[in-house]
Amino acid sequence: MRRAGLILLVLLVVALAITAQLVDLPDGAELRALVGRADHAAPIVFVAVCALGTAVFFPKPVLATAAGLLFGVGWGSALAIAGFTAGAMIAFAISRGLGRDTVERRLGKRLAVLERVFARRGVEATLVIRLLPILPFALANYGAGVTSVRGRDFALGTALGLVPSTVLAAVLGDALSDLGSPRSIVALSIWAVLAAVGVWWGRNLITGAVRAS
Repeated sequence: MRRAGLILLVLLVVALAITAQLVDLPDGAELRALVGRADHAAPIVFVAVCALGTAVFFPKPVLATAAGLLFGVGWGSALAIAGFTAGAMIAFAISRGLGRDTVERRLGKRLAVLERVFARRGVEATLVIRLLPILPFALANYGAGVTSVRGRDFALGTALGLVPSTVLAAVLGDALSDLGSPRSIVALSIWAVLAAVGVWWGRNLITGAVRAS
């Protein structure tokens, strides 16, 4: 699952680079001017799109990149994180309503791993899952809903864990017309480092949970 996610991310970056070379894209300032004409409706609509997209398995990196392109790095990151966290909590609430049996049929043994990890350290476990998903983002949201993790811990860990990847994606979106720029290269490099840290941290959490079970 992690390998598939990495492949999709690489394909997304390559597709963006090719598009930037072949299509005369408006720069970030021009797009933000268009968004600005929508006044206060644009941020509200974008947060709602991120929330609903998260709940229905729409690729999060696409929305995070769009946030940087449309709103700039700072404002775009804040809007995307708010939307993603809201979407995660929607999925969390839905799965609690559906019950464990329904969700377990989709996640299988991975749900048992999530249960053991969340039972020990809810905020930390959520943070690690967001840095590098043990499960895809949306599946982890639904899986968490039927574990013992408290809603507030899941919300806090989700919001904090989303910051690095969302900001980096927003940086790429803001520099979409020049993906070879130094800041884009730095963003991709930091993303790779965070992925490595996430692998190490997540492995330690899972190993500790399995030993304690």
